[in-house]
Amino acid sequence: MAKSETSPRPVTRRRKWRWGWIVLFLIVAGACAYALVERPWEPKPKAVATETIAPAPVTQVLAVNGRIAARKSVTIRSAVSAQALSVNADVGDVVEDGEVLVALDASVVQAQVQQARAALDAQQVKQRQAEATASRSQALGDNATRASREEAELALAATVNETARLQAALEQVERQVAQYSVQAPMSGVVLSRGFDQGQLVDTQTELFVIADTADLVVETDVDELYSSRVSTGLKAMLKPVGASIAQEGTVTFAAPTVDPSTGGRAIKITFDDQVTLPIGQTVNANVIVDEVPDALSVPRSAIITNGAQSHVLVVDGGVASERSIVFNDWPAERVIVTEGLSTGDVVIVDPTALKSGDLVTAE
Repeated sequence: MAKSETSPRPVTRRRKWRWGWIVLFLIVAGACAYALVERPWEPKPKAVATETIAPAPVTQVLAVNGRIAARKSVTIRSAVSAQALSVNADVGDVVEDGEVLVALDASVVQAQVQQARAALDAQQVKQRQAEATASRSQALGDNATRASREEAELALAATVNETARLQAALEQVERQVAQYSVQAPMSGVVLSRGFDQGQLVDTQTELFVIADTADLVVETDVDELYSSRVSTGLKAMLKPVGASIAQEGTVTFAAPTVDPSTGGRAIKITFDDQVTLPIGQTVNANVIVDEVPDALSVPRSAIITNGAQSHVLVVDGGVASERSIVFNDWPAERVIVTEGLSTGDVVIVDPTALKSGDLVTAE
């Protein structure tokens, strides 16, 4: 008779229970160790980026874009309406003061000159005749009546006056002839020409723009929010587009008014050293408004503003504490704090996710 085999099932069950208790014990032990170390029931401080306040030199700079312009330039227009017979200058030409730039058709006014001169010549003949008559009356003395002498003198006076009138008319029309020859009012370079030979021009036609390209400035404007801080004499760093090195300059003009249509105040900045640049080129200008040798400054990101009040969060004994401040608002990444902070204060750089009373630790 065959023997039956003994089943090992009870032993296996006991082993499984034993391993289960071991695993449970390890889990509980790990949880206890975590609780003792981390103490999750207690609030944890948040790691924050901070900056310790210390006096340091700060330069307030106003960054604007401007364009190269000539300090001296003039737009030339004709004083009369006529056809342009010849053009003696073009864009880029260097012209001298008094040089004839364009000759206009003066045939009509020249005819008027001839008419005025002929009328004057005829009147001068009449004046000589009146002078002769008056002289004869005076020479006759008592042999001529008093009435005839007076008549001769009056006739002479009338002819003298008429001669003077016609002389003035001739001079006037001769001056008009000069207006048909347009001359350069200054030495410089022709920047633009607004007409062609043979064209009929009038007093509104812009014939030429001439500028002295040896004397250049940067023209720009500043927003009215900061316009009161800009004045003549301020230094600036000027960097034309495409240049790798900035050049020094000085504010030489600040408009006395703000343009109501743009809200800007026009300024001009002169290069300290002479430069050669094309008119109209863009220039990046950094106007140095103020330099403070020992300012207390903070990043703009550290400031929270509610209405008219501003504050920062400082680390005080491991706690974020609200501190009201007064600062000099300026379009820059850092601003100067004038009230509310002292040397050694630890300011939280980005307080957006914090509130006063939070536990914090500096990174």
